[in-house]
Amino acid sequence: MIRRVAVIVPAANEERLIGGCLSSIGVARDRLCRDGTGIGVRIVVILDGCGDATAQIVAESGDVQSLTISARSVGAARRAGTLAAMAGAGPASQIWLANTDADCEVPANWLTSMVTEARTGAHVVLGTVTPGPGLAPAARAEWARRHHLRDGHPHVHGANFGIRGDAYLALGGWRPLASGEDADLARRAALTRRLRVARSASIPVVTSVRRDGRAPRGFSSYLRGLDARCAGGVSARPGGVLGPDAAGARS
Repeated sequence: MIRRVAVIVPAANEERLIGGCLSSIGVARDRLCRDGTGIGVRIVVILDGCGDATAQIVAESGDVQSLTISARSVGAARRAGTLAAMAGAGPASQIWLANTDADCEVPANWLTSMVTEARTGAHVVLGTVTPGPGLAPAARAEWARRHHLRDGHPHVHGANFGIRGDAYLALGGWRPLASGEDADLARRAALTRRLRVARSASIPVVTSVRRDGRAPRGFSSYLRGLDARCAGGVSARPGGVLGPDAAGARS
């Protein structure tokens, strides 16, 4: 039975977008609280090498915990945030770890849907993402052609990744990778064959379409590849090339 939820948000110089992210998480938290489940929600933002006003915005956001590191690694940030969120939280089997990114906005039903999946036996929930405003029509059409937004989808996004605490510990947690930490953890979950992985399209997270991403070979790199393809350039895998890994994973 899930009794606590921790929302983990890595942030690296996100003063422009962190406010909208935290506001959306607040709405999702309030929706879960209104359901009368009695589940407590803890929000942890990991300030990874921030040199802008991100820390100040987080501090002004009410009941949000922050943690400062200087790893410059999304995997290390997620790992540090998860460790902080689980400290003193009670049995790991009773905590749900919901992960997103600071340049994203989650839907209002994000946490309620993850908890519902957990109650029906899911150890891991892999959600989808959709690009936010600003993506050129041709690139958006190409993105939609390559993404299957349906239950059972093949994609993995750190921006929409939930996992039960005991499953997280059994898998060894996030590896301190600069990118691809989401696909890595999902792959290890699938290989155990003991964990139930739910791939849901009902809780799409809206992500920014900026091209100056924080993680190498992450979503911004994938979008640059889409731009090149739409312009008639040569496509490639993450880091410039379009391929299955780039289409499926976001860091």
